[in-house]
Amino acid sequence: MTPGERLALLKQEQGSLAKVIASENDTTYLVYNDDGDILYKSTKPPEASSIGDNAVAELKTIDCKIIDEQKKGMGQFSIERDEHGVCHIILKTYTSDKVTSNGNFLTEVTALKGNVFDVKVSMTAKDFTVKIHANTIKKNKTKHNLKFYATEKGDPHFVIEKFMVDGITLHKDKIVTLPHTLANITDISIYTSKIYDKYVRV
Repeated sequence: MTPGERLALLKQEQGSLAKVIASENDTTYLVYNDDGDILYKSTKPPEASSIGDNAVAELKTIDCKIIDEQKKGMGQFSIERDEHGVCHIILKTYTSDKVTSNGNFLTEVTALKGNVFDVKVSMTAKDFTVKIHANTIKKNKTKHNLKFYATEKGDPHFVIEKFMVDGITLHKDKIVTLPHTLANITDISIYTSKIYDKYVRV
């Protein structure tokens, strides 16, 4: 059945195009992984090939308005399935200490002028980019994976989105660019589990 034929059938069944549109938008589909991270959100069902090992939650669109109304990135919310198998959208929280002297804690990546750095991060409206200095690669043969957290401004307890940077790729290409879903990149902070000495944000 072609899309046109399907639309005509739905119009015949439901009486009008307006009712068809309302019906089509009544359900929101969310694809999420084992950690509850939301990977896809749309009123259109995801293609089976794009789901992979992830799960799909079908929720009423009205129940998903918490994501849109708060004007926050989709990455700040996660899916939690209760003991009855019912999915809920929850706000992510992340508890940590703001300590800069120990790599086990989170350190804020702050804006600094100059070109002295081990790791440099930057953001555009769509991408998050991480660069590693050539001298840092020479001094550090171990290819560490790097974790970064986009949080509420100055508050690492509320994570909006997480970024995992593959260490092998970073050492090979000296730069890794990842997409993000942040609605606003000006009022956020970037934190990381510190591995190298000097991190800067530009």
